Amino acid sequence: MKKLLLLVAFALVLSACGSKADPDSASNTDQFVQAVDPTIAQLKDFAGDPDTQQNSSLLPHDQALTAAAADYGPRTGKWFEGENGFNILTSTVYGEVKAGSVIGTGLSKIPEGRSVRFQITSRDSKGKRLALIKDEIADSSNLVDGRLDFSFKLPEQPNTNYILSVEILGAEDVVEDTFLCPVYVPAHELNARLTVKPPEAGADQTELTLYNAGPTNLYFGYGYSIYRKVPEGWMLVPDDSAVVTIGLQAKPGESFVEKVVFPRKLEAGQYRIVKRLDGYMTDLSAALGADFEIK
Repeated sequence: MKKLLLLVAFALVLSACGSKADPDSASNTDQFVQAVDPTIAQLKDFAGDPDTQQNSSLLPHDQALTAAAADYGPRTGKWFEGENGFNILTSTVYGEVKAGSVIGTGLSKIPEGRSVRFQITSRDSKGKRLALIKDEIADSSNLVDGRLDFSFKLPEQPNTNYILSVEILGAEDVVEDTFLCPVYVPAHELNARLTVKPPEAGADQTELTLYNAGPTNLYFGYGYSIYRKVPEGWMLVPDDSAVVTIGLQAKPGESFVEKVVFPRKLEAGQYRIVKRLDGYMTDLSAALGADFEIK
């Protein structure tokens, strides 16, 4: 009878040990499933049409100013340069902005006996005036806490050049000085390709190349993800290395080359590098995946 009880007790101990190992096994399975990302299989190594380069319609700063000069009074520098300019103009906008952005400028004061005219005009590919979008005149009676702010929400129209102008008007609305700010809303389009250099045998690194076919600047950072192809899908290769956080851009026609360091010795098989990017000053984004093989 004692032998029977001992056998039963021993069997229960074995059963308990076996059931204790099950949670770890399930946990390992869950971790593996979580590491396999089903979206990676859908990625392509390109976005849009990377075989046809499209240039940006952004007007160079000097060209935009020269083309617009005939539409405004003289840029004398009386109020917007030197000591006066430092005191009057407190903020403004330049360069690329998103479609629908609020743009504007601020003045700390209005010279005595003068008024200020703000205008926003759209421009063609050569910088010539297309349409008057906004026109507003203010004087000292419009100051709030001694300051004058002008702002306007741009249309939701991509690939458009604008000029924001500020003119100081004297007696009989004669223009005494002019300040011009070129603004551009980029095209709403991404065309790019990601490639990976085949690594040499036994190498612990390779390199990726991100090519921008335009017309929008690409915006991205350093860093990438490496996935290994397994029967269940694409499994993330863990990488704890630090990545420098910095915003980078590639203009239309430019390529960005980045060194890819393998976090450990990779087993033979198929791998995919994933890099994420945005269209600069747009709401466009993409994840590109390019494959390489370890033999």
